[in-house]
Amino acid sequence: MPPTTAGHITVLNPTAPPRELRTAMALRPHDLRGKAVGFLWNSKPNGDVLFQRLEQLLREKYEIPSTLYRRKPTASIPAETVAIEEMAATVQVAIVGLGD
Repeated sequence: MPPTTAGHITVLNPTAPPRELRTAMALRPHDLRGKAVGFLWNSKPNGDVLFQRLEQLLREKYEIPSTLYRRKPTASIPAETVAIEEMAATVQVAIVGLGD
């Protein structure tokens, strides 16, 4: 901490200005028919139940040929690189569970 002078205290502001992040969105397919779908679950309660029901609905409506399920250990850490690479190589559409 910097030294003080008689009757004066130096106050530092530890905050940083907000960063502007720009990320290009992935192109979306016009139709899910014939596309393999990946599900990345964040381990929140009932996410697996939601994804299983969603898979059933997608199979009925769009006749998706295959699915791939991967799970993050917890919601607070990123998915393992191996899981992301496997999904990128295997599926054309990914659905990711992010919230509660």
